[in-house]
Order: sequence, then C-alpha cells, then structure tokens
Amino acid sequence: MAEIKVAITELEIASCWQAISILRPMLERDRFVATIQGLQKEGYCLLYIQEDHQTVAIAGYRIYTMLYCGKMLYLDDLSTLETQRGKGHATTLLNHLKEIALNNNCVSIQLDSGPSRATAHKLYFKENFTISAYHFHKNLEL
Repeated sequence: MAEIKVAITELEIASCWQAISILRPMLERDRFVATIQGLQKEGYCLLYIQEDHQTVAIAGYRIYTMLYCGKMLYLDDLSTLETQRGKGHATTLLNHLKEIALNNNCVSIQLDSGPSRATAHKLYFKENFTISAYHFHKNLEL
C-alpha cells in the first residue's frame, strides 16, 4: 500500500507541484510553495503519495464547520499524474481522508468539481459521493 505523507517542508511542498498543476494550471510555479504555506496558516493540509521518489498524487483539505452542514472535511484538491491514473492513488487518498474526517468528528466530506471533469465524477460516484448543491460564484473587480 502506498504511504501517504503530509507536505510540510518547502522541499515536500515543491515535490507536489507537478501533480497539483494538472488540476490548478493557473498557479505560478515560482509562487507555489509560498501559496501553499499561506494556505497552511489557514488550516489547509497537503497530502501526497510518492513512487520512486516522485510525487504521483496529492490531496489538499481543510476541516471547518458551516451552519448548513456541521463539521466537515472539505477536499480542495485531488489530483494524480496522468501517467499514474488507474492505480488507485485517488481512492487511497479518499479512504485516508475518510479516516481523518472520522477522527476529527466530521459529519461529511465535501468537495466541488468542475462540470467537465467526468472521469473524476465517476470516481466520486463510485465512492458514494452525491451531488447535493449547485455552486455559484461571482468574480469581483478589485
């Protein structure tokens, strides 16, 4: 079974760049470590799986409480290198996240997923996630 690690050091965080940049292409590589470190100050945790000294899959999450649903583990990011897909890394990470959620008395795991990510949606349905809401956003001009 793959070992799941928590990215804490700059080197560990940097090793996650390739896997997360597939999911978040808008991120800038030269600001990636600082961006993750800023998120970590807000409660974000970045997990990763390595094979042959290469990070092949990541999961970023945070735990918080909202009035409508109670305490939850919110899955911000879940990504696997394209060459490593189909090997069960995402399922391994989801199972690990379930244990973290249970250990932290969360009542649910929640995530948002872009409408074009059909392959990811198949995984979520397989793992008994349901569509429970529409997600709306409005860009603000600063």
